[in-house]
Amino acid sequence: MGYELMAEKMGVRIHYKRPPHGWWGCWDPDRRHILIHPDLGYIQRRSTAWHELGHAYYEHVGCSPKQELQARTWAARHLIRAQAFIDAARITDDLISIAHRLHVMPEDVRAWEKSLSLEELIHIRKEINGHTD
Repeated sequence: MGYELMAEKMGVRIHYKRPPHGWWGCWDPDRRHILIHPDLGYIQRRSTAWHELGHAYYEHVGCSPKQELQARTWAARHLIRAQAFIDAARITDDLISIAHRLHVMPEDVRAWEKSLSLEELIHIRKEINGHTD
């Protein structure tokens, strides 16, 4: 599901206008809308939109490190599918190259990896290495 469809499903409006403070995006809980910088490239726009939708999902008000982590993790879990990661990681173990192949930001890959349970991590590592037992 794309971020625009998710926003619609969540009752959130996305506006392509300049957010304050030079940010790439911001969530306004009072108006239930997201501002996304109109000059972002595809990957940055997609990553930012999903991140801000994470704030909307958790109904964040304000900005704290905990809220940023929640939004980043929520976004990463929507941006990256396990099989796509496995396919990319079979080709390279370079973070930037994996991010490029997945059309996400490197920090999205990091957040996704950190969000994995031990069981998920073991399964993915086995798949990457060709051990499907």
